[in-house]
Amino acid sequence: MDTKTEKKENLLLTLIRKVMPRAADWLHLVLFFLTLLALDFGFQYFFLHLRVIDQNEYLLLRLFTPGWALVFTGVAAVLPGLLRKLWMAVVGGAFSILAVVHGVYINMYGKFFSFADMGFAGDGAAFMDTSYLVIRKLLLLGILLCAVLFVLSILLTPRKCKLRFVWGLPMAAAGAAVIAILCGTVLGADTVLVWDQHTDPSFLYDNFSDDQANMNMLGLYQYTFRDVQNIVTAGGDITAEERAALEEWIAGRTHTENDMTGRYEGKNLMLIQLESIDKWMLTEEYMPNLYALQQDSLQFVNHYTPAYITAGTFNTEFMVNTSLVPAQPGLSMSVYTDNTFSNSMASLFAAKGYTSRSFHGSEAEIYTRGAIHENLGYEKYYAGSDMEMYDYQFDRYLMSGYDEMTEKSPFFSFVITISGHGAYGPHNRIGQTHQAAADAVAKRTEENYRYAVAHAMETDVFIGMLMEQLRADGRMEDTVLIFYADHCNYYLLDNTLLKELKGVDDLNKADNTDLFIYDGGKTTGMVEKVTSSLDVLPTVANLFGLDADYSAMIGHDAFSEDGGWSFWLDGSWFDGTQWSREVREDIEQQKQMSQLILAGDYFRK
Repeated sequence: MDTKTEKKENLLLTLIRKVMPRAADWLHLVLFFLTLLALDFGFQYFFLHLRVIDQNEYLLLRLFTPGWALVFTGVAAVLPGLLRKLWMAVVGGAFSILAVVHGVYINMYGKFFSFADMGFAGDGAAFMDTSYLVIRKLLLLGILLCAVLFVLSILLTPRKCKLRFVWGLPMAAAGAAVIAILCGTVLGADTVLVWDQHTDPSFLYDNFSDDQANMNMLGLYQYTFRDVQNIVTAGGDITAEERAALEEWIAGRTHTENDMTGRYEGKNLMLIQLESIDKWMLTEEYMPNLYALQQDSLQFVNHYTPAYITAGTFNTEFMVNTSLVPAQPGLSMSVYTDNTFSNSMASLFAAKGYTSRSFHGSEAEIYTRGAIHENLGYEKYYAGSDMEMYDYQFDRYLMSGYDEMTEKSPFFSFVITISGHGAYGPHNRIGQTHQAAADAVAKRTEENYRYAVAHAMETDVFIGMLMEQLRADGRMEDTVLIFYADHCNYYLLDNTLLKELKGVDDLNKADNTDLFIYDGGKTTGMVEKVTSSLDVLPTVANLFGLDADYSAMIGHDAFSEDGGWSFWLDGSWFDGTQWSREVREDIEQQKQMSQLILAGDYFRK
């Protein structure tokens, strides 16, 4: 290389060229390749504790990582100087960022990120701040180190790169061949719809609903490829074999009337979803209005709100309305807006002659909630602007929609609170309003604990105002109120504290939340049977005598002899006597049939 060209290169590369003249042309590619390996294998190392499949059985799948590293490096080798640097920057930067995002997601939601989650990016976005970007320090340090090495590999790229077609193309081809062979053999076996395949790699890969198992098997690069592939090819079709299996399963399910059938037939219903109101928050000191109602209600003490997607509020909202598990990766989000939901709660009440409406502070455009609710059968979704709420973060202003909530009896009004949402902190207007009162009664000193109490107090203000108005209007004789939480309060940002407050040793157990029915004190007591969000719709349908197709609901009527368990995507389940991860055929069927109902748009027929 001539002197003029040498001067234009950075000092580090010039020094290397003087010490190792030949190495200067390919050292950047070696460093890039090794850093790609380090990032993926290092990332997987940090999550060894989450492994839900036997890694020794699928050691061949570890080859995905070097396969992709060969592809990325081989492509870089055949690109000219500037494009080579750009390619290395995009690949290294994108996967470094993705590793951070996965780390944050695991801490917050107990699952890895999926691009399908982007459809819910607007849910509560106005509340969020950087305090929620919690990630293990050692993991972050490792990712930053890899990012530095990626930058170094770019800096070591010669100004004038020789195109390496001779070995760059074979390198990329070899990596692609490894990937193709693994997909076609280990992951390419034909699978049939049987219930014991939850550990079969081809079934897991094809279904792609278990994020932990797939990340365990595939590593960061192949997981990302499969995730993107699902977004691109997401559809709503099922095979004839799958449809036959679905119809056979539905035909085998029955619902028998019981002592609670039709108990509230003809009465109004206000279904109130409580944002982040956890069991430890619902006390006489923190939420006196809601506590008084709970003590005079029929309480479901073993109720659980498992999360199947990261949008915790919509997760439970959808399950309660449909008794279906939300769409998993591989299904398009269009199922929410395009599918037919004639068996949803709103549709069933509307068919019974009710006015079905929904109310929430967030605008209709937030993950197209307005369109989704109308597709679920609601006559109208009333956003904060529709109700002319003075401040949509304050639940008390939901009362501005009271007339629409109680209009045209019989009515079914679905009300979603918002004040319990994070992020917590001194900047939050709700915290500023209630912090002094919260600090005066808070039983603990942790900062986010006290903020959570303050936010719960605002929701309780709304409950008090609502009950006062219903009683003043003489509505309580013909109105039933059902309260439930959308999820445990993970806005504490401290899983150790959360488990301590809930008295549990596992985060799945922390999903035990409140569900209770208030009918003016006529029906009280405790229901010990295990229920989950999936069981709310069939239970409501039974109580109100709705003409529902119980056989196509994933959950069960809480007053029937069926059901009695809650299950999680990681394979855990609880039936009131034991927590287990042993395979249960009926639970595996529930998970898979729910996705087939959505994918096949079952109710359109």
